[in-house]
Amino acid sequence: MTVTEERELHHPPDWPWEYRRFFDLFNEGDYFEAHEVLEDLWAIEVAPLKNYYKGLIQAAVAICHWERGNVSGAWRLWKSAREYLLPFPATYEGFDLGPFRNAVDQLFTPLRENLHIAPRIDKSLIPRLHLHPLDQSRK
Repeated sequence: MTVTEERELHHPPDWPWEYRRFFDLFNEGDYFEAHEVLEDLWAIEVAPLKNYYKGLIQAAVAICHWERGNVSGAWRLWKSAREYLLPFPATYEGFDLGPFRNAVDQLFTPLRENLHIAPRIDKSLIPRLHLHPLDQSRK
């Protein structure tokens, strides 16, 4: 079985390839590449889906910035990502968005409390992302 075939088993095939790939890359800890692949889909989308993708993209880049030591940039991006994601319901486009927002809020709590200390990211708090089949998500 190829890597691509193996990945297809983890996600329902009814979502765009770029969206599914974002989830794979995010779960692998490659937040920069995850944002890159979803940008391809974001670029051709229209609102409101465009804003949803932008929120996911910014969330991934926020984590990437924090890993690289840019805590102020990470905090700014997460605040922006959160604003893009807040209007969407707890489950959206096959994704449990509400728990994701809560988990990333918890992850970013140390930055909210003090940007000047520049704490290390607690990677154990980074959530794993999962997609549900299309028929359970879009009605």
